[in-house]
Amino acid sequence: MLAQVSLIPAESKKLIAKAVTKMEIVQRALDQGLIVLHPSSSTYFMIEEITLHKPPTNVWVCGAIVPKGACGEVGPHMGAHSLFRTIQKEHEAPNKPNPGDFYHSWVLRKGALAPKEPLNVLLEEMGHNDIYIKGVNALDIEGRVGILWGNEVEGGTAALVMAVQRQKGFNLIFPAGLEKLIPFPIQDVAKEAKKYEYDYAMGVSCGLLPCQGTVITELRAIEILSGATAIPIASGGLGGAEGAITLVVKGNKDQVTKAIQYIESSKGAKLPQVRIPNCYDCPVPQSFCKFPLIEKHWV
Repeated sequence: MLAQVSLIPAESKKLIAKAVTKMEIVQRALDQGLIVLHPSSSTYFMIEEITLHKPPTNVWVCGAIVPKGACGEVGPHMGAHSLFRTIQKEHEAPNKPNPGDFYHSWVLRKGALAPKEPLNVLLEEMGHNDIYIKGVNALDIEGRVGILWGNEVEGGTAALVMAVQRQKGFNLIFPAGLEKLIPFPIQDVAKEAKKYEYDYAMGVSCGLLPCQGTVITELRAIEILSGATAIPIASGGLGGAEGAITLVVKGNKDQVTKAIQYIESSKGAKLPQVRIPNCYDCPVPQSFCKFPLIEKHWV
């Protein structure tokens, strides 16, 4: 049996979330372990799938590529757990954000949403059967992924997590929609992303960190959920389908029918509004965003 389907990026994220939550290692961790999810547009849907409730949106994503360039969502920069600690005196410079102090991850203990804790505390606890899940910014044709980092500490939270994972052996899962596909190897392009050497950047200057772990795309998601095979045949679209992926799904009747059911249940998925700071009164220190877009006609 053959089927042709199209998914816009939010729908792909929803489908991938359904598949990740069905994975054996995830089911085991939900039953008896710890799952830490970095807030993102991909992990948002995973929390929704697991808890059957939409997660709080005060902090649901940290950094993002938005029309004006690379920027940070308002949420992580406000309140008692701002990524930038309050300075004591006017003449003092803000402290560099410490990835270990990152407080905004979603935490699932035995399947239940638990109180938030600093990343360092969570990583200290994590063991072989636990899981860390983080969205990515780039996917190459070999299935390798990379994460943009704008933190003043090299590699940001992702580098810290991977360093600890090499010591403790917990599982890393990277949901990666095909909208993130780039035409060159991650290892090669990462060498070109020289955060501290740019003469110009639209918004926050970023490096690219190659990452290793279990990568779940729409293709793998359909296989996990139904046993069917999916092949991409087109990308892009109009009228709200910009970034869409069109797939051929093939297999026996039961497999393809099941795949269609999961795909249709993902259609119409929507993400919360991204709240981007106004460049004129942005709470982020200029030492972090060295290329503010004030007075640009597209801002």
